[in-house]
Amino acid sequence: MMRIKRVILLLILFSLLGWNSDYTEASYDYQNAWGNEPDSANLFRTPVALAKDSFGNIYMADMGNHRIIKMDSSGKILKTYGSLGNSPGQFNMPFGIAIDRDGNILVADTGNYRIQKFDPQFNYLKSWGTKGSKNDQFGFPREIAVDQQNNYYITDEFNHRIQKYNSDGQYILTIGSYGKDNGQLALPQGLAINNKGEVYVADTYNNRIQVFDQNGSFKRKIGGLEPGIGPYKFYHPRGINFDPKSGALYVADTYNNRIMKFDDLDRFVYTTGIFPNLVYPNQILPDEDGDLFITDTGNNRIEVYKEIGLSVSYKMSIGIGRNGDKQYAGPFDIQSDSKGNIFVSDSFNHRIMKYNSSGSLISKWGSMYGTGGPWGYGSFVGQFFVPRQIAVDRYDNVYVADSVNHRIQKFSNSGIFLAAYGSLGTLSGYFRFPCGVAVDSKGNIFVSDSENNRIQKFNSFFVYMKEWGGTGTENSEFSQPMQIAIDSKDNVYVVDRINNRVQKFDNNGKFIAKWGTNNGSGNQDPLENWGEGPGDLFLPTGIAIDEQDRVYVTDTSNNRMNVYDENGRFLEHFGSFSGEDGQFFSPQGLDIDSNGNIIIADGLLHKIQFFRKLD
Repeated sequence: MMRIKRVILLLILFSLLGWNSDYTEASYDYQNAWGNEPDSANLFRTPVALAKDSFGNIYMADMGNHRIIKMDSSGKILKTYGSLGNSPGQFNMPFGIAIDRDGNILVADTGNYRIQKFDPQFNYLKSWGTKGSKNDQFGFPREIAVDQQNNYYITDEFNHRIQKYNSDGQYILTIGSYGKDNGQLALPQGLAINNKGEVYVADTYNNRIQVFDQNGSFKRKIGGLEPGIGPYKFYHPRGINFDPKSGALYVADTYNNRIMKFDDLDRFVYTTGIFPNLVYPNQILPDEDGDLFITDTGNNRIEVYKEIGLSVSYKMSIGIGRNGDKQYAGPFDIQSDSKGNIFVSDSFNHRIMKYNSSGSLISKWGSMYGTGGPWGYGSFVGQFFVPRQIAVDRYDNVYVADSVNHRIQKFSNSGIFLAAYGSLGTLSGYFRFPCGVAVDSKGNIFVSDSENNRIQKFNSFFVYMKEWGGTGTENSEFSQPMQIAIDSKDNVYVVDRINNRVQKFDNNGKFIAKWGTNNGSGNQDPLENWGEGPGDLFLPTGIAIDEQDRVYVTDTSNNRMNVYDENGRFLEHFGSFSGEDGQFFSPQGLDIDSNGNIIIADGLLHKIQFFRKLD
């Protein structure tokens, strides 16, 4: 159980930020994308919030498809509303939805930094909000709750607060500010109001639920600041909701991949769910018949459980899997070979996809011939369990960081299994959720041993040579090292994720340089080291180096690509938070192919984007 629970430390945080600066953006031209085709009504792309009307119909925010889906209680799709844009009735990555006391429909149109209001037939009524931190502005509007007086409460995530409005959209008051004390918040997300009028807030990054009265005064809390798996512990909880009959509280304990239930006195009742059956559950909606509707966000579906007493059983799934030839579920990395073939690690489909230079699929590697889906994982040779970074050596052999299997797998270019290295452990040659792998010009293999917070070096026969690292913020220390890159001089670059920086070493692990937020000083709490300025990083993931030794880093939670010279001097950036082509929501791994194309995996919009630098 602990093995499964701790995988989430390597998975990508969903709380992400758009960026706004006067810095001049570089000239990078968007070319095209894979996985960008319109989805059918029952093919979801990062489903998030849920709401129910008085007729029992269920509404879901299908965030990555920029629409709201209406279905009946049996899961039949009745209608879809919206498309990508900023006009009335259009959305840009909507995250929240609620039904008010008059049956009107409220949508948190997150990428447009506004709330839209519609009548019960989804006719547009009004909207309010712009980007900012003042009253009537939002940093990231997320969930919506409605009280008995028909007032609206909105989690303004990146401003670490709740804003309250009347039913006309007029601002009333603010609840919370950034911090860890009682009544303070850190990236709050979920929101619900019980039958006593108490406001429950998923204080996501503080790993707790806080309760306020309707005037914003703190009353009590469930959970503490440290994440955990106990009955009163959470790990980045997101969605919360109440049973309409009993008043019981349900919590989507997102990074523990489970659902928790508490009674109407906040006493723990049970927990259910396990990875990968649930991957980042985002919201839970109980109904009067004992059904629990759960947005299984990482698997791009709704799971429905039937609750009988203190037991829960699976009832059905709503939505078809994103496992077509150019459909992805959490794509994490891209790597090309000398022939122009492109490999994609399709993480939550637990497979590797190989395409030729024209974009035609050649093969799929993994369990069940790479068919993917939530049950597509495996631990036998040639199978994967959340594959991460890919590397290609000078002979075009392919290496995969098979993270949850705690190993590196090596394949021929055509996908023939050659070897597997490592297993779970802390000794040299063992790994805990390895997330990065790279090969230098001599065939030496470097592994980002992410949970052990170290880099291990092996020769081309995978004989252990040395390691460096340790948990911390000093030079050569790490906090969740992610991807690795090698430059023309065989120097080693490591994305030090939680420390919001990149560290550079020589081939033997001698520290050379660091850069990122606060000049790469590091901090074990990334929110205390959150930078948005030129060259800053916020929870970065991917890295690649071009022929001029320019270093490209996916600034994942600032939703942009940063470019530096080999010494860490910031050069330029491109991209911002948006669902539009050429923009990002959680860019992950990347590659620069022999033609100079910059290929980037977008983890939450589930697509691969191609760019070219304009000379």
